[in-house]
Amino acid sequence: MDIELLEKELRKKICDTIEIIPDGTDKFFIGVPFTFGDGDFLNVILKKNRICWYFTDEGHTFMHLSYEDLDFDRGKRKEILDLVLKTHDIENHNGELISEVEDDNIGDTFYTFIQGLIKVTDIVLTKKEHIIT
Repeated sequence: MDIELLEKELRKKICDTIEIIPDGTDKFFIGVPFTFGDGDFLNVILKKNRICWYFTDEGHTFMHLSYEDLDFDRGKRKEILDLVLKTHDIENHNGELISEVEDDNIGDTFYTFIQGLIKVTDIVLTKKEHIIT
């Protein structure tokens, strides 16, 4: 994969500060300027398996949200999570969020994946401490 061309495409879709760092064969860490509420950056990796390229957070989003002690397995938070994942074509593979790149549509998939991760992290705002009454 041509890293310069990939970086240009992803910067066009999101912003000029996107960085791509190779991490082995067919794996790239993508530095994005988006953070959790505590300032930690979102984790975005582009990988290739035998079939296709895909974006993954490698389980980082749910690991980070676990510090908030939220239940995503039932109730309203599960409904919100399921809707966010469905809307953004993201699959939850045992806590690892994944979005496959279809038809060489890497820029659009990246954009949608980032939006989905941000919306998943926003679910922390449903915690009682964050709700103003």
